[in-house]
Amino acid sequence: MSQSNKSDNPWKAIIGVAVIVTFLVGLFMLARFVFTLMYYLSPIMLIAALIIDYRVVLDYLKWVRNTFRRDNISGVLIGIVSIIGFPILSAYFLANALLKKQVKKVKTAYERQRDGDLVEYEELETDFPPRIRKEEKSIKDDDLVL
Repeated sequence: MSQSNKSDNPWKAIIGVAVIVTFLVGLFMLARFVFTLMYYLSPIMLIAALIIDYRVVLDYLKWVRNTFRRDNISGVLIGIVSIIGFPILSAYFLANALLKKQVKKVKTAYERQRDGDLVEYEELETDFPPRIRKEEKSIKDDDLVL
């Protein structure tokens, strides 16, 4: 006869299932809280994305329009998912706008480092050929006589 290492105690299985269910319910509650928070912040995130780089939103709308022209069913589905997932979409717009702004800043810094900074200058009036004034000429003549 061999002994099994398994315990005949059913409470371990019940406690394990309860822990998993509690973890999943807590995860669901956290996701619902985050989504609700994003729902209320989504207009602010959309306006911020438009201020930072409005082309992000326009590019997305052009993509939806082109998809709708190509395939009506896909365009309608994308539109419905965009409306339902508006909080996530507005967060995407904001993140994409911030990323493009940061890339533009790094690109400008790289170009400035590569090409050098522009130096402000003042244009001086010059006469060509140079004219010698009479006063300067007399001073120079006095210097010669020593």
